[in-house]
Amino acid sequence: MMTGRIPRHAHYTLFIIHFTFALALCARAQTPPQLVVFVDSVPVIIAAPAPFVEVSRNLPEAFAQRSRAVSASGRLLAWFIPALSLQENQPGGKPTRCRALQVQVLREMEPVRYDAQTFKALRDETLGRAPRITEDDAATVFGILDLKPLGQKPGGQKILGGAELGRDSFTLCIAVGTEGGDQLGGRKIETSVTCVTYMLIQEKILLLTVTGPDLSADELRNAMRLTREWLALLRWPAKT
Repeated sequence: MMTGRIPRHAHYTLFIIHFTFALALCARAQTPPQLVVFVDSVPVIIAAPAPFVEVSRNLPEAFAQRSRAVSASGRLLAWFIPALSLQENQPGGKPTRCRALQVQVLREMEPVRYDAQTFKALRDETLGRAPRITEDDAATVFGILDLKPLGQKPGGQKILGGAELGRDSFTLCIAVGTEGGDQLGGRKIETSVTCVTYMLIQEKILLLTVTGPDLSADELRNAMRLTREWLALLRWPAKT
């Protein structure tokens, strides 16, 4: 499995995964099935697969908190959670963890234009010697790696592998342990699987994260399949 120094861009990747959990908040909101975001001056249509809905504009405080968490190096563009989670996480209720999708852009990369050659260089730098995996490898990965330490102290990460899940993209799959918090003062360590994808679109790079609430082979497979489905939906507006 991967050893040695983690590339510079991968360091930021490992940083942002701490903020890919759906926050324990809710909203009564109707949101459009897609929205348009701008990377530099390039418009990109962001649509999420069912049953995910965009909730950032309906949770301004939560969105602001997430934005501040990555503001030093990135800019949060969109945040999606399952529609059912909007109903489950009502104010005053017991918050539940759920899968979450986020779209970000790195500030240092936003004004840069990438072509196939420079994108390949970024891919090689970020993935390094991480093993290449597919959904079929999930059980093998979890059988080989000892991931128990991730549940013992916060801040732990383990690279599970790199994947090719869609055109003009590459994905880094990571296991994470973060410190949670409940309304009774508990600080249980929460583990999860996150797929972080760099997507090249119109010479710009979007950073997509798909986070699952469990650390398991099934969740890794699900996150990879969801990433694959999501990548097929992102596009730029057709010129008229």
